[in-house]
Amino acid sequence: MFNESVDGRLVVPKPSAAVCNGRTYDAAGCNIAKAQWSNATWRDDQVGAMQIHNWENSSCSIFINSSTCNQGSVPMLAVDAILPKHVQATVQFAATKNLRLVIKSTGHDLLGRSTAAGSLLLWLHHMKGMTLIKQYSSCSLTNVLNAVRIEAGAQWGEVYQWLSKFNLVAIGGASPTVSVVGGYLQGGGHSPLSIWKGMAADQVLEYDVVTADGQRQTVNACQNRDLFWALSGGGGGTYAIVLSAVIRTFPSPSIVAGTLSVSASNATRYEKLIETFVEFLPRLADIGGSGYFDMFELTLRFLFHVPNGDQAALNATLNRFVTNNIDLDFETNSFVFPSFYYYFALILGPNNPTGYNALLSSRLIPESIIRNKPDKVAKVFVQAKGQNATGSNLRGSFVPGGRVSNTTNRYNSINPGWRTALLHMINIQYWSDTTSKADQDYLSAQVLNRAAILDKILPRGSQPTCYTNEAHPNEVNWQEKFFGSKVIYKQLKNIKKKYDPLGLFVCKNCVGSDDWTSDLNCPKRRILGKISSIYKNICNTIIKHH
Repeated sequence: MFNESVDGRLVVPKPSAAVCNGRTYDAAGCNIAKAQWSNATWRDDQVGAMQIHNWENSSCSIFINSSTCNQGSVPMLAVDAILPKHVQATVQFAATKNLRLVIKSTGHDLLGRSTAAGSLLLWLHHMKGMTLIKQYSSCSLTNVLNAVRIEAGAQWGEVYQWLSKFNLVAIGGASPTVSVVGGYLQGGGHSPLSIWKGMAADQVLEYDVVTADGQRQTVNACQNRDLFWALSGGGGGTYAIVLSAVIRTFPSPSIVAGTLSVSASNATRYEKLIETFVEFLPRLADIGGSGYFDMFELTLRFLFHVPNGDQAALNATLNRFVTNNIDLDFETNSFVFPSFYYYFALILGPNNPTGYNALLSSRLIPESIIRNKPDKVAKVFVQAKGQNATGSNLRGSFVPGGRVSNTTNRYNSINPGWRTALLHMINIQYWSDTTSKADQDYLSAQVLNRAAILDKILPRGSQPTCYTNEAHPNEVNWQEKFFGSKVIYKQLKNIKKKYDPLGLFVCKNCVGSDDWTSDLNCPKRRILGKISSIYKNICNTIIKHH
């Protein structure tokens, strides 16, 4: 039996609010769910939960007691894998039985790609191994000092804390609960430290993977070189299942950091504030600074930091911006942390709520335009933010530039839009569980429209680009925007066909998904046989495999 082949690790996923609804109601469990609803760590540990609740697509809610609580997009069964053989057995079983297979570690996928109705889930959350390799040698690389091998379920908060014992740091996420080697790394991975050392995928030395035929493979710049290139930026859940990755580390920098909050009295003054802020950002980048800011209503809030920075230089740069807006009341603070981990544990890590309903859209904004046309950029940012749109804000990830702009790394497929950008701008729209389907569709269209407004910044005829992990699921021409160009997408798709010819690994707006129906259960052509789900035939009599 299959369950025996995975050492009895089959589990039954439930929506995260199932304990508060209908026949699955449990008073004690419901009280826990309500208390922990926005706790990302609690959601990590629920096999059926997604961090963004709407991707569970279920009628279950902690806010509304529904007698019709259903499974929604939560998989029907899951394998709680802890060993490579569990992954191999699951892949082989899913391929043999023509099952829809999805892969999840922590459920942070903002496009809902790690869950699907009627599917079998391969849950990698409990594969937590971390190994320090003092001298890594492989391929053309010799004696890379202090590389680390990180397994699929390890999360950035765990890795940062462990590395701090050696006074080391890796280039990773701002959220402690995001897994290291899943969609984050495979999608490119921007970091609070990116301007200092580049993207997360720039740091990968090797992958240990299971391919669609169930075989375990070593993947690096010498072995399976094309797969190494695709896995490092071409998107997660697409080419193979990553069991672990070997990545570079660096001696931890000290961090000089600061916060800023300011509001304007009217829309005209706010636009001028944003213009001076856009002018300020390149100056901050020039001294090694980066950070994150939010624009909402008539307020601007900014968290910024400089690895191995000089506090006096940072304050001087900041004061120039404040002086240009002397009529406004600023709240500013600056701090010095002895290591990145102190900064992360005290400032970045705690600010990690989840459990809400949300959609995003995003664009990468070229550095040349920010430096040369700050007035135009400011005007478009204010337009994209919207006029006090309820439940929305425009967020700036000021993390490209610096070493991200390094184009000499030929061994990854990171969207080339990152290499010329200085900002990654994200439109975020939230809504409550009581929002009607019609209103949700309206809000979805609005957040997508706000991405199109950001396109006005670009010269006429330029190709907009965005970060595949923080984008809208209904983005038009996503192949070019997510991956940079038609040429890159074609290369990735050819690699996908080579290593997964039957399309076992398929997910929303992932490479090759354009060959499938919108529900991703059936191919658009070359129909050869049936596909079943675990408890029902998803396609009825329509088939999956080419």
